[in-house]
Amino acid sequence: MTSGPFRHPSRWIFFAALAYAPWDYGGTTPASIRTINWLLLAAFILWMLELLISRRRPRFPRFLLFLTGALLGIGAWMAVNAKSIYDSDFYVFVPLRNFAPHLAGSVDYAISAAWILRGALLLFVILFVVDLSQSNRWLLRLWYTIGLVAGSIAFLGLLQKATGAHMIFWQTAPVWGATTFFATYYYHGNAGAFLNLVWPLTAGLAIRAFTARCHPAMRAMWLSVFVLTVAGVLANTSRVAQLIAFLLLIAICLRFGPALLRQLWHMQKGVALAGAIAILLALIALAQATHLEQPLKRWQSLGERIPNDARWQTARVAAGALSDIGFFGFGPATFRVVFPSYNGVPIQRVPGTWRFLHEDYLQTALEWGWLGGTLWALLFFGGIAVGIRSYKQYAASEWTPRRRLLQPFVIIALIGVALHAVVDFPLQIASIQLYVATYLGLCWGSISWNQRPDQ
Repeated sequence: MTSGPFRHPSRWIFFAALAYAPWDYGGTTPASIRTINWLLLAAFILWMLELLISRRRPRFPRFLLFLTGALLGIGAWMAVNAKSIYDSDFYVFVPLRNFAPHLAGSVDYAISAAWILRGALLLFVILFVVDLSQSNRWLLRLWYTIGLVAGSIAFLGLLQKATGAHMIFWQTAPVWGATTFFATYYYHGNAGAFLNLVWPLTAGLAIRAFTARCHPAMRAMWLSVFVLTVAGVLANTSRVAQLIAFLLLIAICLRFGPALLRQLWHMQKGVALAGAIAILLALIALAQATHLEQPLKRWQSLGERIPNDARWQTARVAAGALSDIGFFGFGPATFRVVFPSYNGVPIQRVPGTWRFLHEDYLQTALEWGWLGGTLWALLFFGGIAVGIRSYKQYAASEWTPRRRLLQPFVIIALIGVALHAVVDFPLQIASIQLYVATYLGLCWGSISWNQRPDQ
């Protein structure tokens, strides 16, 4: 089947969004979020034009289409039927005249309307990647793009550690609250969550370079990228990210370790031993240059910090609001304006301003209610389940080698961010949302990988 004139531009623009999102402060500033949205919108428009011109109908799982439509419908309704708008100067909710006052609506029209546009683009990303993943060539290009972005972010973070930088290089003065940072992320927890999303795929590229026929330069490059990303996780001071990275490494070793050992056994043992020693020496050198003693000191103070961590108190306050959320919640992205109302009890009051709850699942329940939260859970965990099921049924006999190798790393990375979301807010960050949506597109799209791919 011939491709339309807009297919390649739409996919390259999407790759540009994948590269841009983590580099512009991880999508944590209003300006970076707007630019990410414009890039995704441009890719979406070109994709729609390509489908219309070529009269092509992509294959989507019906349940995925149902979930996408239901989430868009709930989010749009909550924004359109908003009951109020929050006045941040006077800390009050200003009532709005809505057309269905007795039905559910968001407590803040502006926040929910802005977020549902972003959420619609993220849902589009899932569908877009489902279609893109049917092409064996574009799937590899996507994998390469993620690997290169991962290596660049890790390299910047390691360079900051090695030079003793007190702030992101191009920041002239510290931003309020940015006491811990890594690479382009103000908050080291977000940086750690992003690295845990991408370093498993760099491990897959390194394995592919040594198990397939590749040029020695490609092997050296992907091995270097893998070492950089792993060293980036170790140098980052987020203990949760390091713990999850260790669990992911165990999972990868259990899945691929025996096959790699057999592969190395048939290679020249001297070459394999020299390579292992070179990797070890590189990690030791990076550890000395990037001051790995800093994260080690944080681990030593773990026992003192856990009982006094304010995130547990915040979660208790937020849990008290669950009885009021109903089926549809308070509205998309409204946590930061709702939480102060429940944090007013002097005995339980948590100090500070909380834009995100350090528990993504509880925050999703507050904003989307029991029905919306269930639909998001089905989209996320259902995608992981579909990826696992497709891999078990079709990978060995009907998938191409690159798909057979890529899918386990995608699933492992998604499980890692799911664990991180229990104690932090990675799923609220635009760059991480974009990569999670991309991975979910690969999982949902794997249903059709046993069919003839789109050439």
